[in-house]
Amino acid sequence: MAIIRSSNPVFTRMRSAPAGRDEVSWPPDPRNGMPGAPTPEDLARVYRQPSGLTIDDVIMHTLGLFGVAGVGGAIGWLLVPGSPGLVAGAGIAGFVLSLVIGFSGRATPPLVIAFAVLAGIGAGGLSRTYESAYSGIIPQALLGTGVIFTAMLLAYRSRRIRATPRMARVVGAVLSAVIVLSLIDLVLRLTSSSQLPVMNDATPLGILFSLVVLVFASLQFILDFDYIERAVAARAPRVEAWRAAYGLLIGFLWVYLEMLRLLSKLRR
Repeated sequence: MAIIRSSNPVFTRMRSAPAGRDEVSWPPDPRNGMPGAPTPEDLARVYRQPSGLTIDDVIMHTLGLFGVAGVGGAIGWLLVPGSPGLVAGAGIAGFVLSLVIGFSGRATPPLVIAFAVLAGIGAGGLSRTYESAYSGIIPQALLGTGVIFTAMLLAYRSRRIRATPRMARVVGAVLSAVIVLSLIDLVLRLTSSSQLPVMNDATPLGILFSLVVLVFASLQFILDFDYIERAVAARAPRVEAWRAAYGLLIGFLWVYLEMLRLLSKLRR
């Protein structure tokens, strides 16, 4: 019978346990008894212990979540000409759901997936609206977002930019301010057909506003990378991959939408 050699701790223990023998075959020869056989505790320790979070988990969940958002974006792109209200409603629902997730502090898979679908629909419809007004703006915005993501990843990996508690507070404050301003802008559009000038006008102040927001939106990636690194190092539960993927999706959408806003101002 062949001897099984493995790095599995149970098998390592089996090889060393019997006195006077260097290795033990598995399954053991019934004629020789069961020297060095794994105990129930050994098997429970090896097979019931959950594995910790890995980078592969984060990558796979992120790709899957971005794929779901992409499908939602395609739906929104197709629906917006005939059903703009439905697309806008999906975008608003996604925004509300993001607030629910943020305040609850729980990125459960159903909520995260639902957010990806709704936010994708809203972003897809908005993208088509921008593309109709400014031809070619979508590829530019996607390219710009990809460049920012790559630059932030390289800056983080090289330790040129590090996440700090102060950065987290400032980015959080800017995000809260943008949310408040976006709500005011939405109310103005729905009630008076006007809009918030600083967010939408192609003035030097409006362009500066978009640039500042884009900088802080980009720093969100640094905070996401830091969270992922710490969670993996701490061997957090694998379910935390959903939180990591959700954070990256939020950061990507924020940068992408601010890039669209900035490019549209520069085109006017």
